[in-house]
Amino acid sequence: MTTHRPGPVLGGYGAGTAAGLIWGLAFLIPVLLHGWGAVTVTAGRYLAYGALSLVLFALGGAALRRIARVHWRPAVLFAVTGNVGYYLLLVLGIELAGAPVTNIVIGCIPVSMAVVGNLLRPSYPWRRLALPIVLVTVGMLVVNVLELTGSAPTHTGSLTTKALGLLAALAAVVLWTWYGLANATFLAEHPELPLAGWSTVVGLATGAVTLAALPLAAATHQLDGPAGSGSLPALVVASLVLGILVSWGATALWNVASARLTPTAAGMLINFETLAGFAYIYAALADWPPVGQLLGFALILAGVVLIVRLPTATPTAPPSGDQPHPPLTLAAPPAAVPPPGSERSDRAVTGKDSRP
Repeated sequence: MTTHRPGPVLGGYGAGTAAGLIWGLAFLIPVLLHGWGAVTVTAGRYLAYGALSLVLFALGGAALRRIARVHWRPAVLFAVTGNVGYYLLLVLGIELAGAPVTNIVIGCIPVSMAVVGNLLRPSYPWRRLALPIVLVTVGMLVVNVLELTGSAPTHTGSLTTKALGLLAALAAVVLWTWYGLANATFLAEHPELPLAGWSTVVGLATGAVTLAALPLAAATHQLDGPAGSGSLPALVVASLVLGILVSWGATALWNVASARLTPTAAGMLINFETLAGFAYIYAALADWPPVGQLLGFALILAGVVLIVRLPTATPTAPPSGDQPHPPLTLAAPPAAVPPPGSERSDRAVTGKDSRP
């Protein structure tokens, strides 16, 4: 069993909840940026994240330089899986399949983290997980069948286009599930790391990955924006909000939750990202989903709530002199999907913030 840092568990729940509420903005902002492509939005977000991290890194002194020197490999890996790759896939899903459907698919990350975590380190009898998993699966089918068949469309486009968007969202779930579990294990193995400092180091790596990908994106015309410059200020403001608040701020909060809670407990809090994104999108559209989709949303949320209510051991620091249990070891993910851009992201286009 992975050890956890000392600290109030309620503080971990509060940090995870706040991270989810902030990450929900990652669903809304691409909808408001009419005309800008997924790669452009992703690049703007992570260049802003990297620029802020560079400033904080310069102010951090020798301690942050040592962390970056020793742990640059996991920082780069988390930059790709939890930020750039994840968020790129998320934004592609929004563009191709629509924000509400993408929001709900990404909302399954808490369940995927619970299932994968239970496979790697059994914590619950599978019979207790069966009902919530079935509820979530049925809810996803209801929502996506209505959307893909056009019975209750919230996004125009062909069946093939929507299916590709759905696949992009599912790929984002896979990336961020691995990242969420791997980051929690890494923090448990390195309790000496400052949590905000680790967000800064990962942000520095994220900015570097984004810069490295820019020439290819420009050569393939992925950075082309709408005609005229009227929407450029909106892109700049959106990039700053996404990079500073949604990336650095929410990732720092998520690191607190990951360090103080079990991976399953922390993962369940990503549900607040789903709720927030859902609310933000429909509020911006001044719309309300049809009854069929509301039923699907209710089934998904009911499944997540049931998982949250399963009893989990309260994480505590090992007594002085005791040896911690060996941490959960996660294999590296399969070869990354070529950019698009992340989170979550990808939650990295990634992360729920890091999500998101």
